[in-house]
Parts: sequence; C-alpha cells; structure tokens
Amino acid sequence: MSFERDHSTASSDGEPAFPARSTRRRFLSYLGAGAVGTALASGTQTLSTLTAQAATHQGATQVARFTPSGSASGVNVVLVHGFWADGSSFSRIIPLVLAAGHTVFAVQLPLTTSLADDITTTLGVLGQLQGPTVLVGHSYGGAVVTNAGAQSPNVSALVYASAFAPDLGESVGQYPPGSAIPNLYQVTYPNNMGTFVYIKQQLFHESFAQDVDPLEASLMATVQKPANAAIFGNSTTAVAWKALPSWYLISENDRMIPPSLQQMFASRMKAKTISIPSSHSSIVSHPVAVFGLIQEAANVSVTK
Repeated sequence: MSFERDHSTASSDGEPAFPARSTRRRFLSYLGAGAVGTALASGTQTLSTLTAQAATHQGATQVARFTPSGSASGVNVVLVHGFWADGSSFSRIIPLVLAAGHTVFAVQLPLTTSLADDITTTLGVLGQLQGPTVLVGHSYGGAVVTNAGAQSPNVSALVYASAFAPDLGESVGQYPPGSAIPNLYQVTYPNNMGTFVYIKQQLFHESFAQDVDPLEASLMATVQKPANAAIFGNSTTAVAWKALPSWYLISENDRMIPPSLQQMFASRMKAKTISIPSSHSSIVSHPVAVFGLIQEAANVSVTK
C-alpha cells in the first residue's frame, strides 16, 4: 500500500517530511477531531443534537475531545471486539458512550486458546460491574457476548454490530464465508501454541475496512490481533439473545460476514435492526450508528 507524497518537503536528513499541504484540519480529522469532538468539548449541546449533527458527517467518525455527562446514567456498556482487532477498535464509540453518562469497558480478548477462554475474560469484566449492563459485540465478539450474556445476571440487553450471533451448538466456522476470506493466511506458532489466522496486510483495507481512510486501515492491518484457528470450531454453549432484548446493525458491504447471513442472525433473534452501507469495520466507519443502538439498548435497560 502506498501513500501520496506529491507535495511533501524534505527534512534536513533527506527523508520526506509531513506533506506541506496537509493542513491542521486534515490532520485533526485523521486523529478524530471534528464536529462531534468540538461540540462535546463545549458542553453546550444535547446528546441527541450531537448525534444528529454527527450523522451529517461521513460516518460521524470524528471524536477526539469530550466532556462527560454531569450525571451517571446507572448503565454499564461492555464492548467486545472480534478477530483481527482489539478493544481500541471502539475508540470512536467510547467518547460518545462516556458523554451519555454510561460506565464503559472495552474487553481485551486473548484470542489465543478458545471461545471458552474469551468468554471467561469477558465474564471477568462483567463481574466487576453492578447494575444493568449493555453487552456489545462486533464480528466474532458477537459469539462471545451470545455466550457470556447468558452467564451474567446484570446483562440487560445485547447489541450486535456486523457480528456473529450463533445458536446453541453452532460455531463461527460453520457459517458461509464472506468474499474476503481467501485473503486470510495461517501461521503455526512455536512451542505448540497453535495455528493463528491473519489477514494479508496488503489486502486488509479492501477485505476488512474498505470505507475507512487508507492510512488508518494500514494501521489497523499492522496491529491486527490474530486468532487461534481452533476458535473457529468451538461451539456455543449458551444463548443470551433468546432471553434478552437485542439490537443488530447489518453492514451491507461486509466482505467478512455476508450481509445475508447477518440478516439471518437479526431475523432469528428478532432483533431491532438497522442496515447501513458499511464495510465489516462498522464500529470504525459508522460509530454514531452503532452508538445509536447502544443508546436505545441503554434506555430500555434503565426502564426495566
């Protein structure tokens, strides 16, 4: 993957410097400082106004500075990432959740051994919390929340974003693959650690995040967190969506989990569903849409 250097200037050691035409606005936009961040910093607008204003920007991706709500909502939000990502993949959603007054944790899944291990890690976070909790899963994280949500009495609602939602006995590896699955490869680790699955770096953008800025996608590709191949065959042992209210965001341009499969998951669980023209990385490219579902789930949790 290459990046434009047309208008760069040279530093004293001959290396290309930061592009001369890269304005402060453009740089802040890349970092995530835009309309939402400015409004949150000012503390002068309501959350609904922020959400509406943010939606007018492409994916409402810009959130850098924020002022948390003056009062706690009493709702916890626990975010669970999937394969080839970690908790920081929710970095554009977390400021919105905090600004709404919720307590938020982003789980860091090991992805090294088994689905059961990732469920245990999630339950460790859930066990710290009191009060109603909205459990949010992206991608494989949906399989984790499906199981963990059934084992934690405080979980009051589920949100799935471009995610697996298996039924009892099902595994994520048994479902029809997306068109980008051929862009995966496996590496066997030493000392019997197992075989781990990666996305080819040069194909990460087009496979996983085609609607994300290319530079940001290259960073995501570089820090991708691989998964032990054994996890793909691990079966679901508990199903939270059969007992809890659920929301589902379908990514219409997803190349990892087919949109038709996402529709099946949403229909089967009778989830409140929205569809957006997103890549698999909906939590990065459309954070306000995802946050909207989280907020709806939180509102329901408060009134229960």
